Amino acid sequence: MALPMTCEIRRLQYCSFYVLTCCMIRDYLATYDFNLPLEDAAVDPELPLVRRRLASLAASEGLNGGYYEAQELAEAFLDAAREANADNMEDDSSARVRLRDILARDLDYQRELFEEVCALPLADAAAHLVWLTDLMKRRVDMAPVISAALPR
Repeated sequence: MALPMTCEIRRLQYCSFYVLTCCMIRDYLATYDFNLPLEDAAVDPELPLVRRRLASLAASEGLNGGYYEAQELAEAFLDAAREANADNMEDDSSARVRLRDILARDLDYQRELFEEVCALPLADAAAHLVWLTDLMKRRVDMAPVISAALPR
């Protein structure tokens, strides 16, 4: 009879460990800071200054809005860079019109992002904005994971 009791004790110990671990993970996730990747990037000395500044600007934005607005601006700069590579310098080109439309909405966040990269070559500006968009996407992707792990 001693063997089944030992197995029962081990099972109880495992269950206790599992419950404790789950509680610790839930407590950690409840305090998860969605801005942590942005804050890390903002002070990373190995990143170019423009990326650190973009990360710093993005930290004050909401999850979805910050992501979609960065993505929209990144796509517009990518289109502008493609047009420039194709020697399309027309003032009414689709990418230039799109950039003007974005700026005409006068959203502070997009204007700040634009001002941060507008003096750079188009391809460089696009690359920095795509980097930010990727960082913002990973930030947004954490929301459902956190939400699913927390009690309702």
